[in-house]
Amino acid sequence: MKKLHNSILAIACLLLFSCKKETINGSAQSSTENASLTVARTPKWQGKFISDNGLPPSYAVADKDFIQNGYARIYDDMVDIDDENYYATKIRLVIPASLNITGDSLNFEAGVKNPSNSSFFKPYYGRDVTLYIKGETNEAYINNTVTSDINPDAQKRAGIKLGKSIRNIPGLQYNFEDYGVFILQTFNGGVVAYRNNEYLGGLGYEEEPVIGRLKEIGVIFKGSGYIDYIKVYNSVDGKLLMSEDFNTDGKSTIVILPD
Repeated sequence: MKKLHNSILAIACLLLFSCKKETINGSAQSSTENASLTVARTPKWQGKFISDNGLPPSYAVADKDFIQNGYARIYDDMVDIDDENYYATKIRLVIPASLNITGDSLNFEAGVKNPSNSSFFKPYYGRDVTLYIKGETNEAYINNTVTSDINPDAQKRAGIKLGKSIRNIPGLQYNFEDYGVFILQTFNGGVVAYRNNEYLGGLGYEEEPVIGRLKEIGVIFKGSGYIDYIKVYNSVDGKLLMSEDFNTDGKSTIVILPD
């Protein structure tokens, strides 16, 4: 793994400032926080069933079908899926151009789980959890896989991407049997992965272009994982930029700071 600049390694010291965690049941926001936020005209969360073998083909899923019971999840029983279709699901948000959020100084935080019983196929075939961001000029992701006792080859997929990618990161192997906090952070020339306040690894920009204005964020699961909440902070000053607790059945209720 290529070394990060010293300034990136210092991110761990700044995490308590830039990422204010709540309990894993992070979908419950305080009334004080809610009072300081305004629900703006925002897009809806978009879902996608990503087919592995085309049986059935990939298809889009509306928020009314995957936001239920306090979380976002695309179930495997929504259609007749072939027994050997080791599918994935994606839940994403396209950021409107009116929101000028830089992708190079943010914390994308999600409360997620992808337990062994979340999909009909065995965990051996994957329970990956991927957080990603896309900007105008570059993109980044962090990918968490199951542990090697479940699949000895899983570590090969555990990695970080910022234009280029690095893999075989042992820290990015974890079985999200219950909700945990997963964070993709960009700050001062790099992207860093955290899980439950633990630094997992990072990757510097080097000659890669900056991410630029944030255009999209999303979570991809191998199978049918769960999202309890999502928050996006500014990683420099810790300011909350947007959040979603998925507590309104069938409806996106994205909360953003007023201009």
